[in-house]
Amino acid sequence: MSSMISHLLSMRTSTYLARNILRCTQNRLLSTAVPSSNKTPNTNDHILPEQLPLSEKKKKARFNISWKTVSVTVFGAASLMAFIYYLDQRKVQKRKVLQRAAVGKMAIGGPFSLITHEKKPITDKDFHGQWLLIYFGFTHCPDICPEELEKLAEVTELLHRQKNNQKHPFQPVFVSVDPERDTPELVSKYIKDYSPHFIGLTGTRDQVAEMCKHYRVYFSQGPKVGDDYIVDHAIIMYLINPDGEFVDYYGRNKNAKEVAYAIEQHMNAFKESNK
Repeated sequence: MSSMISHLLSMRTSTYLARNILRCTQNRLLSTAVPSSNKTPNTNDHILPEQLPLSEKKKKARFNISWKTVSVTVFGAASLMAFIYYLDQRKVQKRKVLQRAAVGKMAIGGPFSLITHEKKPITDKDFHGQWLLIYFGFTHCPDICPEELEKLAEVTELLHRQKNNQKHPFQPVFVSVDPERDTPELVSKYIKDYSPHFIGLTGTRDQVAEMCKHYRVYFSQGPKVGDDYIVDHAIIMYLINPDGEFVDYYGRNKNAKEVAYAIEQHMNAFKESNK
């Protein structure tokens, strides 16, 4: 009996010792797997930014945004917005020109039949396919007509410089509102003092009155002083497009450059609408 008890105690003691040995072995293995806190520090931990490896530099540069980059981006965006605004304003301006032309088509203009300064009969249909700028006046006008015809000549020169950009030619026209005195010969001599490009028109009083009626041009002969008299008339230039339709008008308040610029805008709008 005592021998059995001794045997059991020895087995229990052996088991206890085996467990302790196993536990110690596991602890030693774990301690060798974990890096020691007293190990030699990595030399890379003290590398300066300038000494970083190429891969690290690329990674860092990928997120490096300078003020120069921001400025260029903002300037580019602002330029793009300004250009878009400019295009929108051009579209609005063209739309206004077309709307203004549409309003005037029914109010001003119409057929006429007169005689040129070269004594040739001519009608409104003969001018189709051309841009007309028509001025109504008379050769004995002391001051206003010469000023307006000089302006008409300057407008003509400005627009002729742009003729390569336009499909339809520009033609300035002088119409006399004093047919009793303004013969074709006198009109021919008169307009040549201003521009070789002018076409002068005259005719009978009824023919002139009919055209003035269509263009809403007022004219009235004043009292005579001997054989001389003044004709009171509207001081307006009328722009007619190549389809024979009224487009715009210009008074004394517009100078030659302003008139030429406005006409060029109408020409461009007409070209765009007839593509």
